[in-house]
Amino acid sequence: MKSFSDIEELIGFAESFLKKRIDSLEKDVKHCLTYPYAPFPALLYCFATIDLLGALYCGNASRQAPTKDQSVSFMRRFMKYSDDIAILLMDIFRHKMVHLAQPRPVIKSKGGYVSWRYWHDEPSHHLKMVEVCPPIYHKITSGLSVAISHRFEISIVHLVRDIHRSVFSAQGFWDLLRNDTDIHTKFDKAVSQIYEPA
Repeated sequence: MKSFSDIEELIGFAESFLKKRIDSLEKDVKHCLTYPYAPFPALLYCFATIDLLGALYCGNASRQAPTKDQSVSFMRRFMKYSDDIAILLMDIFRHKMVHLAQPRPVIKSKGGYVSWRYWHDEPSHHLKMVEVCPPIYHKITSGLSVAISHRFEISIVHLVRDIHRSVFSAQGFWDLLRNDTDIHTKFDKAVSQIYEPA
């Protein structure tokens, strides 16, 4: 242990740290989904939290961390998302929200063009790929349009619930962290990098 004197200190810190992060996510998203609505900050905070959890799970919170791979790994292991869903989430929402302040309007996936739609609290639309039939032609400019064949849908409230469960449900990240010495080492390393002065 570099940052902690023993396992008990690490576990105590981890419990408090994870609880504060998830409580903050739930509180802030609830605020964002109250009129006047702010869904983009809600989604951005969800993906920032997944990035953080991926860093803690994989043991790399450095500037050179492979955040997409770590996030996909976390979503696959603890959120029980398929590779396709995890990668779609990263490609549509996470990357462009971080870099361009809005999700990517359309992506190419499996031979077609996919748009997206979010719902505040709609379980029947969470992580659904809907075929658009007939395809919709989305005109972006006079010389730029695409034929959208599918729409990927997400429910923000249910994304938050999935994140919460990924940490605190049975066999979630918290269970693994309490009992796995390899994860202790990775968590310690990531925490050291998080709090390392820039």
